[in-house]
Amino acid sequence: FLMARGGQQNGQDVSAMEMTKWFDTNYHYIVPEFATDQAFRLSSRKPVEEFLEAKQLGIHTRPVLLGPVSFLLSGKSQAEGFAPLSLLDRLLPVYVEILQALANAGADCVQIDEPFLVLELSSDAQEAYRKAYAALHDAVPGINIVLTTYFGALQENLPLALSLPIKALHLDLVRSPQQLEPALAALPPTMSLSLGVV
Repeated sequence: FLMARGGQQNGQDVSAMEMTKWFDTNYHYIVPEFATDQAFRLSSRKPVEEFLEAKQLGIHTRPVLLGPVSFLLSGKSQAEGFAPLSLLDRLLPVYVEILQALANAGADCVQIDEPFLVLELSSDAQEAYRKAYAALHDAVPGINIVLTTYFGALQENLPLALSLPIKALHLDLVRSPQQLEPALAALPPTMSLSLGVV
């Protein structure tokens, strides 16, 4: 509650964390704050628990996670000149842990949302995508990844997305129907397309 609204704790004022719009939607999120000595750990097994709950009801679901690169790019740091993407090596083991737990629970496909792929990316961000998805694929090869983009077109990031070791790529054709033809022309034979349509 204090993170979202601020208030007082132990007689001291606690400022709320910054909130900002999720891309161009009317939904807001609390901006993650990263420190130079940031450590990451798995604090919830909610995706696994919900997968197992659905499985007990006879429904085989596809869990959804926010991707590691978009998570880091959505945050900020109070340290001047510090790049959150430098934390990728510390964050990836947590993603490997949750993907392994999902695989052990019987999941064979996980949707990973990487909406930042529709924005202009630095060379560091492009390399972060290559590194992250190679690491996830190598660590948990039994999980098929559906990489999901939305709120825009991949444009110059299409070759990057198609080069990643994923099973399927999701495109937002509601916002950007023009990206279908280039994607079909460049799609590797081992990859499927998922299309967001109205």
